[in-house]
Amino acid sequence: MPVSSQARLAQQEAREKQRQMWLERAGKEFHLAEAWDANKRPDQLAKRLDTMVEASNKTEILTHGDKTDIRDRARQIKLKAYEKYLDSLLERCMAATRDKDRIEEKNTLLKEINEIVSTAARLGTSQAIKDSVKERLEIIRQTSAAGDSAKAKEAAEREAKRREQTHQNEQRTFTRWRDPPLTVIINGKSYATVDWSLGGMLVGDIADLGWQPGQQLDIRVGLEPKKLYSERIEVVRYIAEGSRLAIKVRRFASVLMQIKRDCDMAGLEPSD
Repeated sequence: MPVSSQARLAQQEAREKQRQMWLERAGKEFHLAEAWDANKRPDQLAKRLDTMVEASNKTEILTHGDKTDIRDRARQIKLKAYEKYLDSLLERCMAATRDKDRIEEKNTLLKEINEIVSTAARLGTSQAIKDSVKERLEIIRQTSAAGDSAKAKEAAEREAKRREQTHQNEQRTFTRWRDPPLTVIINGKSYATVDWSLGGMLVGDIADLGWQPGQQLDIRVGLEPKKLYSERIEVVRYIAEGSRLAIKVRRFASVLMQIKRDCDMAGLEPSD
């Protein structure tokens, strides 16, 4: 191999090593961010993530796809943090509403709730959560310090049903896609995904082999059987109804990012 070719190869390898190190650091930062205390206002967290996104945009080590993935995940984590904090504020406001000596605290909380709602809206919160907040505020309005009114009790029951229907997946950080389905090889057998995201997959029609949360597996996955990537994943849970296995990737710079880029290159637009 010519000296110039060897030098280019060494340069490419060094650059790729730097890229992987950058992505690993970003992954650790995201991991810490996801553990943010839901009772603590996440402005500081948002600022830290914004700083990382800005740094990623300036570096020449990362690809355009890397930068997009970092930006999207940062936004999604910020959104979830503000949504969880909003939920905490609403619960505290309800508690203050029931106590006639906490009227000033209630008013302060209501003001902060409005601020957080605006922030969450800018980050792209769902209409379901906006409707839920509106209804919970109505419950607070109908509740007196002496106890719940009949209307408030009825509204509370409706809200409980709404939360069961619309918040069951609120822990998800990433958008989930059903199409195109991915091919997943587990223990030598081929399966298809029910849905997938940059953070994990839901594998369908898979038998219960005693899967345990936290169990680690080596799999191969891709858009089609002839182009599969190797990845080490972690079992989240087995869902007996429908014979489904929920699994997640263990690092930010996983092959799912590459698969998403394969979709882009093939002109495929993942959909839910």
